[in-house]
Amino acid sequence: MKRINFLTGNFIPENCAGTNRILALVKELEKKYQINVICISEKGKKPDDFQFSENIKVYYIHQKMYDGEKFYTRAINELYYAMLLAAKSTKFPSDIIIATSPQMFIIPTVAFLSGKKVIDIRDLVWEYIDPKSLYTKLVKSVITQLMKRTIKRFDYITVTNNHEYEWISKNIHGARLEKITNGIEEKNFMELNRLEPGEVDPFTLTYIGNVGIAQYINVLVDLAKRMPDIQINIIGEGSKYQELKRYARSNQINNITFYGKVKREKIIEFYKKTSVLFAQLDAKFKAAMPSKLYEYASTGLPIIYAGLGEARNFVKQLENCTTINPDDVKALEVAVKKYREEPIKISEKNKQFVYENFIREKQSQKMVDIVDKLLQES
Repeated sequence: MKRINFLTGNFIPENCAGTNRILALVKELEKKYQINVICISEKGKKPDDFQFSENIKVYYIHQKMYDGEKFYTRAINELYYAMLLAAKSTKFPSDIIIATSPQMFIIPTVAFLSGKKVIDIRDLVWEYIDPKSLYTKLVKSVITQLMKRTIKRFDYITVTNNHEYEWISKNIHGARLEKITNGIEEKNFMELNRLEPGEVDPFTLTYIGNVGIAQYINVLVDLAKRMPDIQINIIGEGSKYQELKRYARSNQINNITFYGKVKREKIIEFYKKTSVLFAQLDAKFKAAMPSKLYEYASTGLPIIYAGLGEARNFVKQLENCTTINPDDVKALEVAVKKYREEPIKISEKNKQFVYENFIREKQSQKMVDIVDKLLQES
């Protein structure tokens, strides 16, 4: 049986969209291949290497704690751990290497490894560098050129959305390219598809996801202040979680409840008691597509999305959903009032749209096809 080294910055026990994508890919690949998952642990965690399944072994590089809020600190550390990841891969003979970002320095460090290689690009992180000064403009230009030159060294490139596909097509001439969208596991879809929301009183807006720089959901505190008769639930944590709680306390907000991290089986109960779902991404993250939106759409519940770009385009294809600009509390208030005046409508069309286009297992089969093709060429 042929062997694959799969290099990633996210894997279990970390619970995030990146982990879910990698799990779906390796579970499909293991049906035909043996997999060494070589991954970076969560910061400050030291999990042991283990046998995930008959054909999947997991090897960790332990990551120390550092301040990921500061760009240069994060960049230096990501480069360091990406180098360790690439070095560890050389200790395990393989027929093909698959590496996955969004940790952007995984791209250049893996690019120079020998043998057949696939890069799975989950985000164009270098595009988020703000060229507000001559220095940051230079940094962005240098990193962008580095990415262009090293991406070319891969035998196949996969991306998650149209924006990434267009960027690669424009900048990497002759690239062998495939879009493997993010999505939702079929069993999770089926669970949400059967969801039957109950009576919701008071009107409840629910946010489920990361609470970080990209989301910047302080707008929900501002909304709570303007609409004290609604309930707002925030499920999830992140780098801005404590700051958001302090902001709510300083504004003496009583109609927001912070639940922190919640196990998946309990999240279902929040969906059942939700009138409308909310998601947001800051304008500079317009190339990103939050995986949580696939889960939201699978419930059939109304969605308010505050953001631009890829995610906005996705939500516009759904019915009974609203898009607004990010961090616009007035527009958010108008949208919430619209939904509050109507009974909750569950969209079967939205559920069907997700099932036909965004089931992870179906998308992951594309990676199996790519590996088959590359190994046949060897």
